[in-house]
Amino acid sequence: MNQQELVFTTTAKNSLQDLIHQVQEVSLIAAERVRSRIFHRLHLIHHQPSQASRKADFGALEGHFRVATVLNYKIYYLVEDARIVVLDLILDKEVQSNS
Repeated sequence: MNQQELVFTTTAKNSLQDLIHQVQEVSLIAAERVRSRIFHRLHLIHHQPSQASRKADFGALEGHFRVATVLNYKIYYLVEDARIVVLDLILDKEVQSNS
């Protein structure tokens, strides 16, 4: 069983709140769908951090950085021995422009 703690940086927490509020301005149903899908992916990341994601390259920074995509958003996170740190959630412009 995975004993890693899932923690959010302030940036990730603010990004998640901002993106949900932005979608709520258009549709409450869509915002709930986005929230649900993101939290489902975070649940999967917490239990299987390397599944359904890829390595993220941050140049000279050392660490096990990963990125997972859900809908039009990318979730960047760092896998450490005792915890998984969600670094940020970002709108994926490539996915958005192809829609």
